[in-house]
Amino acid sequence: MERVFTHDEATALLPRLTELLTALRSAHRAAAQRGGESASHAVSTNGSAAAAVKASGPFLEAQRLSAEVDGLGVILRDPESGLIDFASVREGEQIYLCWRLGEERIGFWHPRDTGFMGRRPL
Repeated sequence: MERVFTHDEATALLPRLTELLTALRSAHRAAAQRGGESASHAVSTNGSAAAAVKASGPFLEAQRLSAEVDGLGVILRDPESGLIDFASVREGEQIYLCWRLGEERIGFWHPRDTGFMGRRPL
């Protein structure tokens, strides 16, 4: 079941989302870098579970953080830029409130059938 937010409800989550998305971006970058290292030269774990967990740590952290964002009812669109949508209703129409990490407030929305490029000011 989709959570539907008022503008005030979505705004109240911004401090927590800022923390989560900042950490998620870091974990995502670390996982991507770790993946590139593995591709460029093999890392031997000699079957060690501890070494395997250490190697997959950033990936697992990114998954955990993504799940926490999802658990808030927020739609994560892009972990690298911190782009998220909040399902909402505007003038009787189902829409998304659109926010990206670094923006001071939720100042945009878009129809459900468009994406970021369809953003309109509130």
